[in-house]
Amino acid sequence: MSVYPTGSFENELQRRIYEYVERNGAVTPAELARSIKVDGGHSDSKPARSRAYTESVPPTEDELQTCLETLQAEGYLTDVDGKFRIALSATTVDLECDEGAIVIRPAREEDRAGVVETMRTVAEDETYVVAENVAMELDRESALVRANEARSRIVFVAILMPEPEDDETESSEERTEPSATDGDVVGWLHIDAPALPALRHTAELTVGVDPQYQRQGIGSSLLEYGLEWASNAGYQKLYQNVPATNDDTLAFLDEHGWQRDGEHEGQYCLDGELVDEIMLAVWPDSE
Repeated sequence: MSVYPTGSFENELQRRIYEYVERNGAVTPAELARSIKVDGGHSDSKPARSRAYTESVPPTEDELQTCLETLQAEGYLTDVDGKFRIALSATTVDLECDEGAIVIRPAREEDRAGVVETMRTVAEDETYVVAENVAMELDRESALVRANEARSRIVFVAILMPEPEDDETESSEERTEPSATDGDVVGWLHIDAPALPALRHTAELTVGVDPQYQRQGIGSSLLEYGLEWASNAGYQKLYQNVPATNDDTLAFLDEHGWQRDGEHEGQYCLDGELVDEIMLAVWPDSE
């Protein structure tokens, strides 16, 4: 299972554009024009050991534009704020909490710092070890969202939107509402699929909400949003592992229909004590 469009590119230029965007997360057209090269035919250089050399040259402006338009039309890339990104088939969801308006949407590269910070805040008490591991991995990766032949990693975020500015000198027609690129990350949902073909129907899920914003329905909305996306993407089983001391998360997942799939005795050493690991799973299609 992978959201990567394996074997479906019409030409090599499309493949190279997609893979460059996928590796880098958010790319401007100017960066693509500087970075992408295609086979320009035989070079005038003398070939080594009788091998023919080909010269790599940038695509023309028209070639680049045509490929970008095709990749967008076919749902592989999207243009947000002047940068191309991996497109995910997901809409935004709006909800209200005590602190204000929340938007749930696919994560963007600009959300990386907020996602990592929120993961680490949730994992501070050492009861969500997997989330801390994911945060460490995201710090090292070149892109937040990955979708290639080897793996798929999808991240969704809950964004606390800023309050609209109250400017009495500005009419309601002129006043602009904050966009979904504004605001602070207060929650995340992370889906990571393994590379092995025999396991690609499964994916590991983590979900969390900043403690300041918990118990307001954000976590439940994120989980519902992620499970619906996973089901539509063809994943048949989602799983996650949680220390047995993480009573809140275990209760939350139990409430949302997750089943205990097994137990690893003494899997963690937390505060000098050995702690069991509880394995949980859910089958989105059965929800």
